Amino acid sequence: MKKCHRWLSVLYPLAVTLAIVQTAHGQIGPAGAPGVTIYHRIEGRLRQRNKSVDNIRVRLVRVPQMQPIADSFTRQDGQFLFQRVPTGDYLVQTFETDLYEATETQVSVFPRDALEPRPTSATVFIDLPLKAGPDRVAPSELMADVDLNVPKKALKHYTAGMRKLEKGDSEQGISELKTAIELFPTYYAARLELGRELRLRKRFVEALEAIEPLGQIAPKRADPRIEKGIVLLGLQRRQDAVVELEAALRLAEGSWAAHLYLGWALLESDQANAQPHFQRAIELDEHKAARAHLALARIAEENGKRLVALKHLDAYLQLAPNAPDAEATRQLADRLRSKH
Repeated sequence: MKKCHRWLSVLYPLAVTLAIVQTAHGQIGPAGAPGVTIYHRIEGRLRQRNKSVDNIRVRLVRVPQMQPIADSFTRQDGQFLFQRVPTGDYLVQTFETDLYEATETQVSVFPRDALEPRPTSATVFIDLPLKAGPDRVAPSELMADVDLNVPKKALKHYTAGMRKLEKGDSEQGISELKTAIELFPTYYAARLELGRELRLRKRFVEALEAIEPLGQIAPKRADPRIEKGIVLLGLQRRQDAVVELEAALRLAEGSWAAHLYLGWALLESDQANAQPHFQRAIELDEHKAARAHLALARIAEENGKRLVALKHLDAYLQLAPNAPDAEATRQLADRLRSKH
C-alpha cells in the first residue's frame, strides 16, 4: 500500500498543476468517451425587444480549435437549430449588422452519463445588443453590469487580443489586452482574459496583478474570485486561495470550478472538508471536473479504501483517456489491482 501511496503522491500534484495551467474560460475536461461519436442538438433563440430578429445568420464554432461547424439563419421568431453536433465545447456566433453588434455565446454538449453516453440537447438565449453611438460601444449581455461605456479604442485592442489568443499568438494577445486595460483600467473582460492567459503561461505574479482590481470592479461576480483562487494555488498560497474560493461559492454555489479548486486548496490541511467539494464538483459537471476523481482516489487510498480509489481512477480514465497524466493513472490503477 505504501508503494501505491507514493504513486498517488506523485500523480496528485501533476493533476493539480495540469488543471491550473490548462483551465481556460472556466472549462476543462475531455469531450466524451473514447471511440464513441455521440451527436447532440443545440437550439436557441435571438431576442431583441421591438426589433426584427428573423433571417439573422448564426454560426456554430468548435473551441478551442475555432473551427466553424455549421451556419444557420433564424426563423421569424428568432429561433435557430443545429443538429448532429458532436460532443464538445462551442461558441454560437452572430455577426455584426447595420442594427446589431456581433455576439459570442458559450455552449457545451456532453452525454449526462459517461458510462452510457446518449444524445442530449442544449438551449441558449441570446439578447442581441443594438449598436450604440459613434464614440461608445454597447456592452454585451454577459458584461452588462460591469463593462459599461467601454471606449471603442479599448474594445478594438480587446477584440484584437482575443483573436490573437484564438490563433495561438499568446504574446501579441497579452500585449493587446494590456493596451486595452491601459486605455480603460476598469475593463472587466480584458482583465479577466489577461489574467487567465498569464496563468496559462505560469506567469502567476503578473496574472494576480491583472486580476486583483476585479474585486472592486465587479464585487458580485464569482468568476474573478475563482480565477484569483486558481492563481493563488499556482503561487502556493493555499490559505489565501481558500478565502477567495469560499467567497466565490457564496456568490455561485453551483460552480463546479469553485468546488474543485477549493477542494484542492483544502486537501493538504483539511481533508475531511476537501472531500465534499470534490464530490460536489463531480455532481455539477463530471466532465469538466474530471480530475476531482484523482483527488478522491488519493483520499480513499490513504484511508485504506483500495476499491474506492480504484473506482475513481477508472472513472477518470473513462472521462479523460488521452489526458497528459492518463498513462501514469493507468499504471497506478494496475498496481492497485495487482494487490487484490
